Amino acid sequence: MYRAEMLKLRTTRATWVVAAVAVAGMLVVQAFTLLLPTILRGTEALGGGATVGFQSSPEMLEDLAPDLGALTDAAQPAFQRGMLDLLGNGLNGSGSVGVATMCMLLLGVLAVTTDFRTGGIVPTALVQPSRLRILAAKAGATATVALGVGVVLAVVGALGLTVAIVTTPGASLALGPGEVLGVWARGLAVLVLLTWFGLGIGTLVRGQVAAVVTVAALALAEPIVRGAVTLLSGGESAAAEWLPLGLGALASTGQSGAALLGGAAPLGTLAALAGLVAWVAVLLGSGALTLQRRDLV
Repeated sequence: MYRAEMLKLRTTRATWVVAAVAVAGMLVVQAFTLLLPTILRGTEALGGGATVGFQSSPEMLEDLAPDLGALTDAAQPAFQRGMLDLLGNGLNGSGSVGVATMCMLLLGVLAVTTDFRTGGIVPTALVQPSRLRILAAKAGATATVALGVGVVLAVVGALGLTVAIVTTPGASLALGPGEVLGVWARGLAVLVLLTWFGLGIGTLVRGQVAAVVTVAALALAEPIVRGAVTLLSGGESAAAEWLPLGLGALASTGQSGAALLGGAAPLGTLAALAGLVAWVAVLLGSGALTLQRRDLV
């Protein structure tokens, strides 16, 4: 079954499009991160305040300058972790949902909903009556693709970090080999878990359009919810940090958008990874239960 599912993914154009978009998104983030110091230097040269969607006062710019300078300093560990982040969320996570995150969710969704859309799930069930084995094969195949995409993203991140260090006077690699490998290992694990998260959504919803809309709504709504909870609680509540996509970003590098405002990550990487595993277990488990109990057509 695993080989059959891998064949489906290899011969489906959507799989290649998702992988290409994930890599392209990583390249865009890397390019922007490399250009950001130049942009900030130009902003500082304005003197009387900067306009980036709103007019910022000189006092605000002065207060933010140290944090922004540290975030864009290629010699800083935080910058280097951001460059190596396989999710491509930008500096310190930025609080947004990265392109790679969306692509992995869609990969999982499409892997199962395509079979329901085309009716291919019926002959698959005739060949393999165990629906749990069918779902397990899809999970294994999507994980393999996610790992392959992750390796490419790791290469892109390493090249981007190399360029940043080489072009920054006095900069050197501030992360040890263990920390670099840790960022990549957690990033690969998160990519696989996000793919399974999408697989769970697709198994529950079944309709391809509805599942894609669900993923898009989640990606748009979660950052808004996190921001609203932080604002209403005065930054004292970490409840919204347990939402799934934020957990993935935090588990990957241990950094969050709170660092942009001088804060600290509310959870550790292991706690965030465990939280994401719990989300996936609940969602994929519910999908497996639904797949067993409902008719296929």
